[in-house]
Amino acid sequence: MKVLLRPYHNDDAPAFAEAINASLDTLHPWLLWPHKGFTVEEACRWFAATCTLRETGEANELGLFAGDDGRLLGGAGLRYSDQQKNLCSIGYWVRSSEQRKGVASQAVHHLLELAWQSQERETVEILAVAENIASRRVAEKCGGEFVGIRHGLIVLASGPVDTAIYHFHRTGNI
Repeated sequence: MKVLLRPYHNDDAPAFAEAINASLDTLHPWLLWPHKGFTVEEACRWFAATCTLRETGEANELGLFAGDDGRLLGGAGLRYSDQQKNLCSIGYWVRSSEQRKGVASQAVHHLLELAWQSQERETVEILAVAENIASRRVAEKCGGEFVGIRHGLIVLASGPVDTAIYHFHRTGNI
């Protein structure tokens, strides 16, 4: 399946809210923001925030959509460091029914291409909860170099957790 990445539009909000609510079993262990009863209004607020983040150059958050029928598959994005201009990070989530189909891997490859468009960018990283084997496999499958485990880079409802760090370097990915 071909995956298309594009900014969210408000008419994506019902599908976004439905995807979150249908995927709490696989999202909630690793992310703080998904919750039961996630609403269309919350989705619209997130879409507005992503637009602002894109305009200010802080992030580029995109929806993941199926190329054949346009259904919403998840989301992914780049977050830019304001301290280190040569570094950015990739994050992603995929609705439960679309996992293990290569959606996240396609998103990561696309986002790496976007990241390398900046001449100053040297490193892109993926941070994953150490126990999140699926996200770690995506980073490895896409060519990420395992850097190590560090405690506290990700904080969940239970508190700081061990975080697996993967790096992609410009020289190894052009």
